[in-house]
Amino acid sequence: MSQTVARITCPSCKQPFAAPLEQILDVEVDPSAKVRLLSGQVNVVICPHCGARGAVSLPFLYHDPSKELALVFLPMEAGRSDMERQQVIGALSRAVMNQLPPEQRKGYLLNPQVFFSYDSLLKRVLEADGVTEEMLEAQKARVDLLRQLMEAEDREKRLALIEENSALLDEQFFEILQANLVEADAAGLRDLVRQFLDLRALLFERTEQGRRLAARTRALQALRDEPTREKLVDLLLESEDPMTREALIMVGQPLVDYFFFQTLTQRIEAAQSEEERKRLEAVREEVMHFRQEMQEQARQVLQSRQELVRDLLATEKPDLLVRRRLAQLDDLFFAVLGAEIERARQAGDDEMLSRLEEIWRLTMGVLEEQVPPELALLTAVLEAPDEEAVRTVLEANRRVINQRFVQLLEHVAQQLKEGGETAAAERIAAALEIVRPMVSAGKPEGEEPSPPSDKPRLEIARR
Repeated sequence: MSQTVARITCPSCKQPFAAPLEQILDVEVDPSAKVRLLSGQVNVVICPHCGARGAVSLPFLYHDPSKELALVFLPMEAGRSDMERQQVIGALSRAVMNQLPPEQRKGYLLNPQVFFSYDSLLKRVLEADGVTEEMLEAQKARVDLLRQLMEAEDREKRLALIEENSALLDEQFFEILQANLVEADAAGLRDLVRQFLDLRALLFERTEQGRRLAARTRALQALRDEPTREKLVDLLLESEDPMTREALIMVGQPLVDYFFFQTLTQRIEAAQSEEERKRLEAVREEVMHFRQEMQEQARQVLQSRQELVRDLLATEKPDLLVRRRLAQLDDLFFAVLGAEIERARQAGDDEMLSRLEEIWRLTMGVLEEQVPPELALLTAVLEAPDEEAVRTVLEANRRVINQRFVQLLEHVAQQLKEGGETAAAERIAAALEIVRPMVSAGKPEGEEPSPPSDKPRLEIARR
C-alpha cells in the first residue's frame, strides 16, 4: 500500500509530529482499506502530545478492480490551479498502474473519477455496493451520536442522549465505537480509552443492543474459560440471540464433532416436553447448517491458496502477482506452498523444487517489506543481546530514528512494564537513553522534511 510520511502541526496544541498517511487504497491488495474508508479512518491521525484527533486533507486514490472503480479524493487545497490538480491525479493513477501487470491495466484507470469531498466519494463507493442515501445518512448520524456522547459533560446528559437516540444504538453503532476504542488504545491514549470503555459500559447497561452484546461477550468468555463440548452445548441452549449462537459456534468450532452432536442428541432425547424437544432440534439444525457453511468457506479459501501457488508457477512476473494478492499470503498459503515443496522433494523433481523454493523466498521477502522500518528496528532492539549491541543497531539505522520512533519506544516500554516484562522494558529504556540525544541534537538523517512552502500545510481537520 502506497504511503507517505508527513510533518503535521496540531491545530489544538500547535506541536509538530510525523504521521504515516495513505495515498493508494487498493481493496484487492488490502481488503481492510474499504473498512477504513467507510468508517472515516483514512488518514485520521491522533496528536501524540495532546490527543487531538482529526483527518488530514491529503489526496488519495481508492481502487476496487472488481467493480472497476478508480476514485480520487482531491481536496481543494491539493493544488492552487487546475494544472497542479491534474498533476496530482496523474501521479496517483500512474502509481496504481505501475503496481499492476500489463493485462490488468484497463481504461478506467486512465480516467479516474474525482471527488472534492470525502462524503461524495463515500456515496460513490456505497452506490457501487447498492447502499442507499438513507443508509449513508444513518451511518453519519451514528458517528455524530458517538461524538455527542463522548462530549457529554455528565452521566445525565449521556442518558438523555441514549434515550433520545435509541434507534441509532444498533450493532453498527457498537462497531464504530469499538473501532475508535481500538484506535485510541493503539495510540496509547489511556484517558481516551477509559472514556470509551466507560461509555460502552453505560451502553451495555442501558440499551437493548448493549445488553445483547454484553451477554454475547459473557458467553464467549465463559466458553474460553471452560472450552468443553458440554459447556458449548449449555451456552448454545441458553442463548436466545442467533448472532451469539453463531459466534459461539465459530469460537468453539474445534469442539463441534461427533461427540458434540452426541451430547446434544442426548439432551434432545431427555427433553421433558415436545416444545423443548423442538427447540433443541432447531438448535442442532442451526449448528449443522453453520458448520457446513464454515467448511465450505474453508474449502474455498484452501482452493484459492492452491490456485495462487499454481498462478505463481505459471506467471512470468511472480513479483507483480505476489504484490497484487498480498492479502492471500497467510499461514494457509505457506502451509500449501510448504506441502508442495515437500512433495517435489520426495518426488525428486529438482526443477520444480527450485521454482517452489524461489517462490517461498519471493513471498517472504515481500512480506518483510510490509513491516514498517520503525517496527523492524524495534524488533532488532528487543533481540539485541546487550546495551552495546543496542547502540550498534541504533547507530546503523539513524535514518529511521525520529520523534515518532521515540514515542513508539516510550509506548512499548510502558506496556512492557505494566505487563511485568522487566528485562524487555529495561532494554527499551536503554534504547531511549541513546535515541533521545540523537533526536534532540537535531533532525537525524532520514527524518521526513516539512512540506515545501508552496504546498498546502497539512493540519488536522474534521471531515
